[in-house]
Amino acid sequence: MKTHKIVFLLIILQSSIYSFGQGKWTHYTKKEGLASTWIRDCLQDKNGNMWFATDKGLNKYDGEKLESYTEKDGLPKGFIKNIYEDKEGNIWIFSGKMAFNPLALIVSFVPIQYYKDVGVSILYKDNKINYLNNNKTGENYFGAICKDLEGNVWVGGYNENNEKNFILKNFDGRSWQSLSQFGRFDYAPFFKFYVDDKSDIWTFSFEENFITRFEGTNSTSFGKEDGLPVKQNEKLVQIIVKDSKNNLWFGASSEGKYGSLMKFDGTNWTTYNEENGVIGKSINKIVEDNNGNIWVATNMGINIFDGTSWKYFSEKNDIAIKYVEAMTVDSKGRVWIGTSEGLILFDQGIWSTINKKNGLTHNFIRSIVEDSKGNIWVGAASTWKSGGVSVYDGKAWKNLELPKLWANIFFEDSKGNMWIATFGNGVIKYEY
Repeated sequence: MKTHKIVFLLIILQSSIYSFGQGKWTHYTKKEGLASTWIRDCLQDKNGNMWFATDKGLNKYDGEKLESYTEKDGLPKGFIKNIYEDKEGNIWIFSGKMAFNPLALIVSFVPIQYYKDVGVSILYKDNKINYLNNNKTGENYFGAICKDLEGNVWVGGYNENNEKNFILKNFDGRSWQSLSQFGRFDYAPFFKFYVDDKSDIWTFSFEENFITRFEGTNSTSFGKEDGLPVKQNEKLVQIIVKDSKNNLWFGASSEGKYGSLMKFDGTNWTTYNEENGVIGKSINKIVEDNNGNIWVATNMGINIFDGTSWKYFSEKNDIAIKYVEAMTVDSKGRVWIGTSEGLILFDQGIWSTINKKNGLTHNFIRSIVEDSKGNIWVGAASTWKSGGVSVYDGKAWKNLELPKLWANIFFEDSKGNMWIATFGNGVIKYEY
């Protein structure tokens, strides 16, 4: 039977450092039992346990103690990117290693770093770990993962020995339940899966038919004949969003002239570019406001679509919109835009800027979340060594500053506690 390191948590952030309201701050680091202070993902399972994915293992917190799962317990080497819980209560771990991509020196839209030796593991309820990849025997290489509405976890990958290269499988812990398999890809689509409200799974490739929908065991591919752009450097789909009219919006990073934004209404495709309203080649964020307007952040500014026409806002409009990293619409209908120059707020037709001069810890905004009480949480960091968290309670901004505080994820648990997962400074919890 495997043993796991368990450490009781003792450290509480004192009010002399920061006090937001009347709540309590608790800080979790390696000293308290985290496998690493670099947190990539987190979730709360059906039993209320918190799980943290780090670059050196997996942690479980049951409300009293931390439990660690690492390479010694059967996890593969490399950091954990994502974690999921399936309908049976098993925890799925998607992991990999970072490597340099020489192709990035030639093709600018390709990330400088990429994941190698990617794989999927299952941590069963009885603490047994199963690593699904088996590269030595030529079995499937898994590099993508998603969860449908029924709680099934799907993994995607490829088999080098099969002409029909890309595969999508559902595994119940004992055997594969179904399989979709079709045409070979230039690159396996390891970047993005999207599950719609019908549990259909969407993915993409760099080939001509580059957007594909899986409906159970059937698949439909969309490409040039459907009106989509076909040049390879215009196809890196990063964002898929569904609006209130059931349209799907696909946003892509692109160095080409056209085709970075596409809309699918269930039957027809529409491509938006600089000739018909959208300024900018790369789509960073897409949100819908309470009036049904679609907000699209690009490398050039903010584009707003009212269903008929587009409006464009940028520095030329005296709005300091540079490099949008985060964007959200809160419960009051306000649009918050996180940029490298500060936080932009659009409220009832009025634009305003919040930055280090008037309330924030830092100007480079990385994440924005509204909690169930209506407080706005903002994470800002110029590097992992310099950052902070600001909270707006509807009246004033209050700040939390610690060394190396890059807030990667804000997560509200079932009890209303706020968790801050960071790059380099572990996990911080705020209890109201």
